[in-house]
Amino acid sequence: MIRDIQHRREPSKSYLKFEQVILRSLNLVSLHDTLKEHLGASDPSLNFSDLLRAAVVVAVAAMDAYFTDVFTERLVPFLKKKGATKGLTDLLKDAGMDVEMALQLLSMQRPFRRIRTLVEAHLGQHVTQRTKAINELFEAYGIPGICENVERELKRKRLLREIEILVERRHAIAHDGDLDSHGKLADLNGTWVRNRILDLQKFVATTDEILQNQLF
Repeated sequence: MIRDIQHRREPSKSYLKFEQVILRSLNLVSLHDTLKEHLGASDPSLNFSDLLRAAVVVAVAAMDAYFTDVFTERLVPFLKKKGATKGLTDLLKDAGMDVEMALQLLSMQRPFRRIRTLVEAHLGQHVTQRTKAINELFEAYGIPGICENVERELKRKRLLREIEILVERRHAIAHDGDLDSHGKLADLNGTWVRNRILDLQKFVATTDEILQNQLF
């Protein structure tokens, strides 16, 4: 386990899944460092930096999946405990919940499962890699500016910017092969990648703590 945030409550299932994936990302960085040390020293022409690029892509994908997963994971418990906020009502409308469907739910044995499935399908088209999108999503649970809350909790004034830089690098890798305007492969450092992934892990772990405390 790589968790270094002491959860006062049990982490969500979505966070435990995230942690497994982020560990794979860190393992790619370790593999890069090992190969560079043992093989790169004897043959400087060898370049293992694509392992770092893969680590960046996997890490950002893990974060993206976490936020949509945890939103749907906590939907039914939140509705049962606190009821629907205006934000959740608007989200359900966007997901296709009209009056006809609401009436159909009254005759179903497991209406909450149907609601969760509906939201899950809707969020499958939702990208949560940017802090603005994350904030907007969790405002539906009555939590304004959750990303800024995490930054304050961790006392890291540049945390969100560091994560945004990692996301921007992911886009450069995924869309342009990490090539600059001259077609040259951009430099990437193993220490930088590891530190940004660990920042991302702390960001998600603290978010999960805030969400779990709000629910219970």
